[in-house]
Amino acid sequence: MAKAVAKKKKKSTAVAKKKKSTAVTFDDGMVADDFSGNAGAGMENVTASDLLVPRLAILQALSPQISKKKAEYIEGAEVGDICDVGTGQIFDGGVLFLPVFYRKDYLEWAPRASSQGLVNIHSDPAILDETTRNEKKQPILANGNYIAETAQFFGLNLTADSTKCFLPMASTQLKKARKWLTLATGEKLTRADGSTFTPPLFYRAYSLTTAEESNAEGEWVGWKIDRAFTLPELEGEGFNWRALKADCEDFLKTLAKGTVSGDVSSMRPGSSDDDEEEM
Repeated sequence: MAKAVAKKKKKSTAVAKKKKSTAVTFDDGMVADDFSGNAGAGMENVTASDLLVPRLAILQALSPQISKKKAEYIEGAEVGDICDVGTGQIFDGGVLFLPVFYRKDYLEWAPRASSQGLVNIHSDPAILDETTRNEKKQPILANGNYIAETAQFFGLNLTADSTKCFLPMASTQLKKARKWLTLATGEKLTRADGSTFTPPLFYRAYSLTTAEESNAEGEWVGWKIDRAFTLPELEGEGFNWRALKADCEDFLKTLAKGTVSGDVSSMRPGSSDDDEEEM
């Protein structure tokens, strides 16, 4: 069952701004040019299929980043903060996120008591036909494993120097994903000839913040998604929007090929409807 949400500081609802670059500089006589002749050395055999896209998640009461006893503990992290699980970076004021690609997967999890974690990733929704609903209405396979329908948005975290990342939504947050897709597919642009079309998903960035939620099972923190700047409007926020567009196009090509995966292995389905609480 879900645990009560810990009291936390009031969160800003302002759209997150681009932060100053965190690129390494040298002031001790060394300069980046010293390494320019060795650019990429040692990584010649690294391909897109060798990489995992880090996950954006909301920290909950049971998140290991909150517990001082866990290796994943992050000093100063609080319930409701947005965290890049791959880098450990915390965004307590929200994230400006530019979505690039949407995909839905069906994650197969072993029972928590087995400690096996993620068993398989299914792309075909027909896997749900092989399940029956338990007393909590969760889809369970004959082998006892749980199927978590998971909507995933891949994109650029503009608050963190346009870092590639992905945001999975399951259980109670699936309705947020549907709302997000409704907003995106509702966008229309008009061509010079007067005809209209739906622009790409990366046409608009979104402000991601968090809000407390609850149901009969308990309380947790969920996503709050608001429209922010269109890609051209980001120019006024300190971004080169054409460069961002090119990055999005390249990222989209890689994602469409299926050679890049999101890091879902550290996710864990909860024992109640609000499975975002247990990551």
